[in-house]
Amino acid sequence: MDSTKKKDVMPLIPKLCYGVGHFMNDLCASMWFSYILLFYVSVLRFGDMSAGYIMLVGQIADGLSTPIVGIMADKQNKIPICARYGRRKTIHLIGTILVMISFPFIFNECLGCSESSEGVRFAFHAVFVVIFQFAWACVQVSHLALIPALATRKTQRTELNSIRYAFMVLANMLVFVITFIFLGVDAFEDKEDTNSTTIAPSTTTELPTTALRVVDDYQKMGSIGPEQLDSFRNVALTCIGIGSIFSLIFHVGTKEPQFCQSQDSDEEDKSSQCRKVTRIRKRDWFKMTTFYQVGAMYTATRLYVNLYMTYIPLLVDNTLQMDVIFVAVVPMIMHFSSFLGSFVMKPINRIIGRKRTFSLGCCVGLAACIWIGVGGESGYFKVWGVYPVAVLLGIGGSVLLITSLSITADLIGENSEGGAFVYGFMSLLDKVSNGIVIMVIQKLDNGESMYYREVLAFACGVPCIFGVCVTLTMYNSRVGARDRGQTVAEITEEKDPEITDDAEKHRSGSMDNPAFESDGHI
Repeated sequence: MDSTKKKDVMPLIPKLCYGVGHFMNDLCASMWFSYILLFYVSVLRFGDMSAGYIMLVGQIADGLSTPIVGIMADKQNKIPICARYGRRKTIHLIGTILVMISFPFIFNECLGCSESSEGVRFAFHAVFVVIFQFAWACVQVSHLALIPALATRKTQRTELNSIRYAFMVLANMLVFVITFIFLGVDAFEDKEDTNSTTIAPSTTTELPTTALRVVDDYQKMGSIGPEQLDSFRNVALTCIGIGSIFSLIFHVGTKEPQFCQSQDSDEEDKSSQCRKVTRIRKRDWFKMTTFYQVGAMYTATRLYVNLYMTYIPLLVDNTLQMDVIFVAVVPMIMHFSSFLGSFVMKPINRIIGRKRTFSLGCCVGLAACIWIGVGGESGYFKVWGVYPVAVLLGIGGSVLLITSLSITADLIGENSEGGAFVYGFMSLLDKVSNGIVIMVIQKLDNGESMYYREVLAFACGVPCIFGVCVTLTMYNSRVGARDRGQTVAEITEEKDPEITDDAEKHRSGSMDNPAFESDGHI
């Protein structure tokens, strides 16, 4: 038994190599959601509707791609060199190459048609947006599908999700730093040229800190325009360059487990290192109650996280009307809090279990939403109250996202052959629900300064309440348990020859115990 446990332990280096496999995707996603509308409206001079349609095309392409990529990633690859390399890693590599090719074109002018009509330029960029979103889905789904295959224990899956999330937060912060460097250098160079011909009048009021003095200078530079084209292109190229290094580390340091073909029992070699497991057919997933429960849990998580990431800068800028530096400071505090929160997820999951941890995250997020709703109009809120709220939002998002991904991995369980399809379907729910909710929020915008306070209080608070309700419905269910009488197909999976019969009996006995939850706690 001790030797089995020792063999089950996943070394730190392979964990880190896996964790960086989504880093380039995270860099590109952060730049996409933060700057895509600004770039197309202010730099390329697209109309507001055309810029919105660019983003809509991307969301639709991403939503349609995820289930298709999931089906592709679950199929056996019969090309010998690809089969040896790994099915999921092959899809990941294809997606990585396409991201590297397409993403720089999105943040660039229309090559050879920069002076053409807006319709021609729209078509040019829309093509690369569709390619990029398909490639992004390839990397995302294949990377997530590797978790059930690499980690056999629930604590390991939580740890892999925590590491993956930590690198995602680092990617978000890195994009902010890179963008500030390129735009800041460009802006200060412009100001330097202006100062060479114009003498600014002296002021008698001294700013309190050097940071605010820098920001005050930055505010006087003027708005973003076509002259920042090179800066945005350089940011995109830098993200691709840094991301490609981490992708290389992932492909070199991560070994995908061997895929074993299904075979008849009379032809099965008894000396083979494969054992029979049950695989859920794609149509059979839709017959499972827990499949919909986990989908609802994942959707609530993504709604909460994506909405607060989108609207917290608008709350700071439009509602609280704080200095421009705080549009960057408050989200940075939020991301840093979520980064720290990711490190305590493994012990918390082990102590109180998955479902209780998810409920705890919902309560933390709901507390932040209530604080915004009650204190958002108070004078103290923009002085100091917004900072603990940002901390609560970040911690709540970290807990919900890591736990929901871990529960999804538990749902897949030993059926890692269908893992990519499950993650693809969850991602489809995410994209559709977020698109609909954001469209409704924008449609209901009344132009009042307190609107974004109401958005964060209600639009983020409702998913937290919904998440708690979904968790309560799952209290007596075991995520990953299969319904009796369900149609399944027998396949073979790699088996560790050192696993003893006692370990197998202990495992089967635990799974048969109805009081034993999927998170390992009674």
